[in-house]
Amino acid sequence: MKEIALTGSNCHIFAEVLSALLHRGVAVHAYVTYPERLMLDDVDLTVSRLDVDDHERLVKDFEGYHDVILTYNDDQTDVESNDFTLHHYKDMVNAAREAGVSRLIVVGSPEAAAFFLGDLRREKDLDWVFISTEGDYADRAAREIVAPQYHREEIEA
Repeated sequence: MKEIALTGSNCHIFAEVLSALLHRGVAVHAYVTYPERLMLDDVDLTVSRLDVDDHERLVKDFEGYHDVILTYNDDQTDVESNDFTLHHYKDMVNAAREAGVSRLIVVGSPEAAAFFLGDLRREKDLDWVFISTEGDYADRAAREIVAPQYHREEIEA
C-alpha cells in the first residue's frame, strides 16, 4: 500500500483531503499543527505534530515519501491561517524538495493561487500540482495520488 505525507493546519481543507485519501485506501501520515484535535481512528492513518519552525525536522519528516500534499485553509479572513501560510509555505516546499520528494500537491484558495504558483513554477526538479479549493478538490487530490492524470501544463493553461 502506498503511504503519503499530508500536512496542514487543523481546518476543513485538511480534513476533507484526509477523508478522501482514506476513502480511496491510501495510507496517510498526517502532519498537523494540533494532532490532539484530530479525532479519527483509522488503521491507515498515522498522526504527528507538524513542526514548521524546524526546517531540518520538516526535511526529515518528508524523507522517504514519493508524494507530499500541503493543505492550506481557504478562509482569507482567518488571520492565524494566513500567517501560517505566509510564514511557512516556502519553507515547506523547500523541505519537500530537499527531502527528495518526487511529487508535491498543494491545495489552497483560488484567491491565493498566484502566491502558491509563484514558488511552484520555480521548482525545476519537482513534479507539482496546485489544486484550487473550488469544486471537489478533496477527490481531485486523492485522484492525483491514486492515478495521477493532471500535469503542470494543464494547471497553467
